[in-house]
Amino acid sequence: MSASRRGRLTLLGLSTAALAVACWVAMQAIAELGRARAQTASVRTELSQLRNLLPMVEQRERYVRESDDVKTMIERIGVDPAQWANRRIQRSASVLSRQDAEQLLVQQLGGGGRQWFAADLFDVSVTAPSAGLFTAPAPNEKGFNVELSGVVYFPLSAR
Repeated sequence: MSASRRGRLTLLGLSTAALAVACWVAMQAIAELGRARAQTASVRTELSQLRNLLPMVEQRERYVRESDDVKTMIERIGVDPAQWANRRIQRSASVLSRQDAEQLLVQQLGGGGRQWFAADLFDVSVTAPSAGLFTAPAPNEKGFNVELSGVVYFPLSAR
């Protein structure tokens, strides 16, 4: 074998080895690119979910600030929470006469403004399409549909 032929074969062998190494490096880079793209997609999904949760977090922060403001106001005016009691009220939807509905609502509000009702659900509606909440009742009117649930707070001295 001549030296030039041997040199060309050596050069071909080295070139083939370099090409194989370059292919292996390229395949590793492509695999890394795939992992990076998957991670980017995952991070974008998480970012989207966090952005959707942000208004709820801001609302909860607002509730905490408002709660702190109320606590400060209660301390300033001297209301002692240990002197108050509460009872849970839950009344499912039922039809009541205007007088009975008025009596029920007055019971929840209490006399002299000494108790208060924190409603979770409060719904008063008329039973007939032609009736109104604030108009005089028609002779055939059945009353109101009343549904409420919540907590009534009252001072222990009122028991």
